[in-house]
Amino acid sequence: MADTDNDNTDQTTESPVDDLTTDLHHWADTHPDPSAEPSAEPATTERDWAVTARAWLQDGGFEPADPDLIAHVETRLDAEVWILRATAPGFGPVAVVGVNHEPPVVYADACTDSWDWFDADSVDITCPAGHGWTWRTGRELVTADGSFTTLTVVFGPDLDAPFTPCPHCRAYQAGQRTEPCGCGGAPWIICPVCGRRCDVHLPTR
Repeated sequence: MADTDNDNTDQTTESPVDDLTTDLHHWADTHPDPSAEPSAEPATTERDWAVTARAWLQDGGFEPADPDLIAHVETRLDAEVWILRATAPGFGPVAVVGVNHEPPVVYADACTDSWDWFDADSVDITCPAGHGWTWRTGRELVTADGSFTTLTVVFGPDLDAPFTPCPHCRAYQAGQRTEPCGCGGAPWIICPVCGRRCDVHLPTR
């Protein structure tokens, strides 16, 4: 659901560290793949970048964080994401971030609480009128004042809540609208307070 390009990386890191990213990729090009089986054909194996990044950190004398590797699979993100955290000599805390099987990027780690790296499910639901909630794991919601509630209480008992079909699409299907809206059937979240369409985005840390 949440776009990986705008995932927790935006809230838990500072800018990419180009020199370290380049060094990691160069190290991978000039060292054997530590994740490959000895008998495997290079052309048929896919590099495990998390294993490679950990070997690069060890080779470079980085101090691993505790925990060092955090992996997100089957979350609200639209891809598999892993984070490898350490302290770089002469630089400070860094996070190597990989998405699916793409070469990872090294970031300066701006996260003061490692729990933020574990949370790939919390999203903010906000409407243009200023109403909003934080949707956590399952059906748990947190209100703007920090109170705990549920999707059922706020958005109703439908198991698809907080999502609802686009009202323009429903009107077209019911013959109450002459033209389709062109949204492709994307679900909406309708504010239960004012009825306006809400946006969903990852929280600002």
